[in-house]
Amino acid sequence: MSNEVKMFTVNIDGKEFQAPAGTMLIEVADREGITIPRFCYHDKLSIAASCRMCLVDVERMPKPAPACATPIMDGMIVRTRNEKARAAQKAIMEFLLINHPLDCPICDQGGECELQDFSAEYGQNRSLYIEEKRHVEKINIGPLVETFMNRCIQCTRCVRFGDEIAGMRELGGVDRGDRLEITTYIKHALVSEVSGNIIDICPVGALTAKPSKYGARPWEYMNHDSISMHDGLGTNTEIHTLRGKVARVVSRRNDEINEPWISDRDRFSYEALSSDDRAAHPLLDNGQGELVKSSWDDALKATKLLIEGAIEKYGADQVGIFVSPMATLEEMQLVKELQAGLGIKNVDYRFTQRDFSGERAEPTFRALGLSIPEVNELDSVLLVGADPRMEVPVLAIRLRDAVKKGAKVSFLGSYSADQLHPFHAEIIAHPFDWVSELAAVVAKVANMKGESVRTELISVINSDSINEDAVISIAEQFLKGEREWIVLGHDAISHPQFATIRALSAELARLTGAKLGYFTPGSNSSGAALTALTTEGSNSATMLASPLKAYLLVGAIDPESDFVESKLALDALQTAEAVVAITPFASETLKSVANVILPGAAWTETSGSYVNLEGTLQTLQAASLPHGEARPIWKILRVLGNHFEIDGFDYISSDELLTKWKAENGAKLVENQNKVSGVSFDYRALKKEGLLAVPTTSLYSTDAYVRRGVALQKTPLAKRARIAFNNANDESAVMPLLNSENTFLSRVSEKVAEGCVRIPTEYAGTTKFYQSIKGAN
Repeated sequence: MSNEVKMFTVNIDGKEFQAPAGTMLIEVADREGITIPRFCYHDKLSIAASCRMCLVDVERMPKPAPACATPIMDGMIVRTRNEKARAAQKAIMEFLLINHPLDCPICDQGGECELQDFSAEYGQNRSLYIEEKRHVEKINIGPLVETFMNRCIQCTRCVRFGDEIAGMRELGGVDRGDRLEITTYIKHALVSEVSGNIIDICPVGALTAKPSKYGARPWEYMNHDSISMHDGLGTNTEIHTLRGKVARVVSRRNDEINEPWISDRDRFSYEALSSDDRAAHPLLDNGQGELVKSSWDDALKATKLLIEGAIEKYGADQVGIFVSPMATLEEMQLVKELQAGLGIKNVDYRFTQRDFSGERAEPTFRALGLSIPEVNELDSVLLVGADPRMEVPVLAIRLRDAVKKGAKVSFLGSYSADQLHPFHAEIIAHPFDWVSELAAVVAKVANMKGESVRTELISVINSDSINEDAVISIAEQFLKGEREWIVLGHDAISHPQFATIRALSAELARLTGAKLGYFTPGSNSSGAALTALTTEGSNSATMLASPLKAYLLVGAIDPESDFVESKLALDALQTAEAVVAITPFASETLKSVANVILPGAAWTETSGSYVNLEGTLQTLQAASLPHGEARPIWKILRVLGNHFEIDGFDYISSDELLTKWKAENGAKLVENQNKVSGVSFDYRALKKEGLLAVPTTSLYSTDAYVRRGVALQKTPLAKRARIAFNNANDESAVMPLLNSENTFLSRVSEKVAEGCVRIPTEYAGTTKFYQSIKGAN
């Protein structure tokens, strides 16, 4: 049977075009640059054909036909601008404007409104409708999206987006005819992590951004291309500034990465740029344990004295550098040159990792293992300690699309996280059982294929599992699929047996032909790995477990929140003799441990480059002016290099740094990042004893910017002082370990693995995660 696509020829406005059979008229017109007005049609949503604005004249059809819902036929003749088509389009426009309010002068959508644009071309200069317009009660759907439903034209784009893209139908139509309203069925705030996209796709001013409401007119903004800082996907965004300050962030379409979608944290985290704890000027210890305002010259001299003093007194091995995974390639390049010039070997960016025993077996950097568009076409996926919705929300959209096409997704973790699509199989296990469960899957696959596992893994391979049915389902799933993917997420990377989990996942990938990928934190973990910041010296876990005498923090780092063991991080920094922070934020916690704070520019205030999890390098320019006396971090590092009298710190622009970075590391970008050779690991059995404290981090607590997003912190997905158990009798054993100033809610949930208690990292107090809580029943 031939798979050849049948091509049809269609004539549009006197010109002939070819397109595959089944293509809609509007798709051919868009491809060829022929303008057809529309409101309900969106190329990423299903066809509703409800607005009828795209009516065109099709020869031999008695009435105008909607271009969005009319498939082409061979030899079809279409006219989009003749008298018949124009009359139909004008009639529809008059109908749509019957109840539309005349509030364009105060509407945030004014100036970028599709209804305005098309009414100027297809509307009339006066209305024949003199009756009273209908009025719709205003609804409150949360802190992110403002509603003016009097302006709604019932195109249902927002409804279809929630149902088909976001995975939850939070908006819908109620009533009929002229009483039809788009609203929530039950009064509540939107809870989707990508809900803000309805602002972009709304063709009128019915749905607008609440944080930037009435801020400016669209033509007053300066537009700047940018990318997201919050995950490794490299989501493309557009920053709009007003008089040098960021006013809002919107989506920038890139079908190879994020399509037209961005997550809510990408859209609204810009509010952190005006937070009260922005570092506005250098701060210097006055000798009495207080940080006071200082000049740049004095602060830089003090930095030199502190770092050089620690090196001379204790040696370079007693100095460590922590680099934010959101730092730019240019900043990382300078950190590498600075550490080389000073002889410092201890540098790391992996703040959420505990087990580093298998480093030598890993690929150059932790990538997705496949291209981003390939996710939509997968047949089989295994999520190991990975939560796409919370870690890479925009990629979760692609994964749901794959499920709709028939992909099977399975999950291994200690908590059943709702991905808004069904799981083929699910293993909810105590974290200390992950190795045995994953080993059982590997053993089952090897047995079914009649192959043997690597010698190095024989000591951990077993066929015993308390989830036998799920193990068999996962094994069969991977043996039947062709395009397969295994993903290690945050909970796997922060697991105390990560090296063993990675080795078993790599072996499963080898046996099944699957790709192995990772979800890493921050926008530039891949860039940090390619820069080889961690090739020598101690890793982050060692630098905290065995505190050093001096630390340099580079980037937006919160010691209390960014490290998987915040207690160890704070203790190490408090006992150090010298702590210097180059940061956009001067939190009270950071002030309590730092001797010098150098104010660095935030992500919108500096030029720089990033490498996403696919290996794509993207460069952006500064969109706004630095806050106060803050300076781009790469410039601060360059000047520090001059103060330390290190050769080569004479860069004039970030472009020079990027050119040097490419010369040293560019070849690594094209290497195969899906290596499964090398299974080096240090397997240490972990004993289950009492309750296990398992960390959980909310979507809006992941980095310094989202934690300062005022609107984001008011959403249902923001951090909450809530702990979850599988057994209600465990609460008394946990409460004494939590911060006493917080009032906690406890929740009994079968989604939590037995023997575990999930505790929010930001409220954990003295709790050491993945350690047994003594005294539990």
